[in-house]
This record gives sequence, C-alpha cells and structure tokens, in this order.
Amino acid sequence: MNFPKLGKLITLSAKSVWLYEAQTFTPWLAQNLDLLGEALGIGELELKSTEVPAGEFRLDILAEDDGGNPVLIENQFGKTDHGHLGQLITYMASQRKDATAIWIAETIREDHRAAIDWLNATTKDGFDFFAVEVEALQIGDSDPAPFFRVVAQPNNWTRAVAAKVTADSDNADRHIIRMKYWNSFSAYLKQHDPSFAVRADNRDHWHEFKIGRSGFAISATINTKKRRVGVELYMHRDPFKTAIKTLEKDRLLIEQQIGSQLEWQELPGKKASRIALYRIDTDPADEGGFDVVHAWMLDKMQKFRAAFALRIKNLNLGEGEGQEE
Repeated sequence: MNFPKLGKLITLSAKSVWLYEAQTFTPWLAQNLDLLGEALGIGELELKSTEVPAGEFRLDILAEDDGGNPVLIENQFGKTDHGHLGQLITYMASQRKDATAIWIAETIREDHRAAIDWLNATTKDGFDFFAVEVEALQIGDSDPAPFFRVVAQPNNWTRAVAAKVTADSDNADRHIIRMKYWNSFSAYLKQHDPSFAVRADNRDHWHEFKIGRSGFAISATINTKKRRVGVELYMHRDPFKTAIKTLEKDRLLIEQQIGSQLEWQELPGKKASRIALYRIDTDPADEGGFDVVHAWMLDKMQKFRAAFALRIKNLNLGEGEGQEE
C-alpha cells in the first residue's frame, strides 16, 4: 500500500519567530488583525492606533469591531503576569461603551485564565475578555504560520448567541449589498468592456482581474463603512517590497498616465503590497448611482492595465518569482 507523504508539524515559540514583542510582533499583528478576528470568531477588526497612551501605561493596539466598539489588545511574550492583567482591567475600566479586551501571550498562566473567566462572569453585558496564546506552526522547511489558541473567552451563552445573531444579520446585509453591486458591474462590463469579467454573486468586498503575471492583479474594491470604492494594483508576493519600490521609480510617469495621484502602500509586516486609487464619499449600496460608479471604476481599471501591464511583465524579481500566467 502506498501511503501519502506527510510532513512533521513543528511548534515554534512566538519569540523564536518574531524575536521582539514591541518592535516586531505588535506591528505585525496590527497589520494582520484579520487573522486574530477569525481565530476568535469576532469578525473583522479595523486598526485605529498602536502604542496608545492610557494613564501611566500604553495600550499595544487599539482596534474597532464591526459595530464600531473598541477592541483593546495587550501583547506579552513569555508567561502572563499580574502587571499586564492590571493594565488590561485599567484599560477596560476607562471605557464608556461596549468593549472587548484581548490579552495575548506565549503562555497564559492558570490563575490568569481563571481571572479572565471570572471577569467574563461578573462584568456587565457588552464587556468581553479573551486570553489567547500565540505560537507558530511549521511543516518541514515551510514558512512558519501564526496560530492563536483561545484559552479563555466570554462564557455568557445569551450574550454569545445575541452577538452571533447580530453578526449573521450584519453579514447577510453586507453580502446582499455586495452581490447587488458586483452583479450590476458584471452586466456593465459585458456591455462596455468584456475583457474584464466578474463572477456571479460575489460576496467579497473586492474582485480581482488578471494583468498578465501571476502574483499580480488589478483589484476593484467597495467599502460601505468607509463610503468609498477603489481600484488597486495588488502584489500578492512582495515580502521585500521589491516590486512596489521598482515600480515607484516611474511614479511620476505612471500617475501622469493614470491621471491621478496614487497611494503607494508597502503594507509593512505583510507579504503583499498595493498601489491604490480611491473614490471617496461614494456609497456602494446606492443603486441609483451605479452607472456613475461603474464608469469611474472601469475607466481606472483600464488605465491601471495600460500603465502597469508591461512594467509588471518586465519586472526582475528573481528566479522563480512571478512567472507569466
């Protein structure tokens, strides 16, 4: 019998991967809050600030959940200690509305897990506490992957069910808005430029279009919360920012060709980079404005393709990177 070839799963400490909590892990987490939100099941998190002054202390990360409520994140390498527990309680005590506190460490001590459970059992509805252990997993010589293990979480079943119902309802509304927009844009593209195509019933806030080289795409985006739509050149595999820095040497010519100033976003801590153009004060849910928004979006997509396609094809990123599709 031929058995499948399997690798050995290796667990790495956070310290061995990120080296430093303040200088490396916190900035990385600030750029990857989607991973934390997914692990905790609390939806999308939006970064507001890092190293936020709070009395005598500084909060590592301040974010917001889908409902606009604050999410307070305190990071710590090694085992948890009483000092960080006190800081977390102090931060929460200063909140005047619903808030979530997340305590992340390599090891959550048993007495601190019990303390978080007690806080969840005794504080009023709307104040939630999480204790999370962080490590990295690796198979063979693969890149390490972050792994968040939830050790303590809100244990009020009524609160959890209510939050899930609300989140499901919000998600359903958001998906309906997105599907309406993309289906309308799909019909617009078929009439005005069929070289671009949108898949039916897309529920994502973005849709990507090929630009002739793997790892690169033109991405059209919509955001109802921020009231904007956008067109981006998204570089999925640019960990050393080689692609965006090389393209930026032609920034003046590229922006003249597109006819607008662009946002050159290196996305520190992520493997990706992007070059973006946004149309602000635009509601993607307003069906009456679809034709105007569609026309703007297609125009920018065409200009992005004209400005970037040949430049991307000629990028020298090293052997084996970004081969043509």
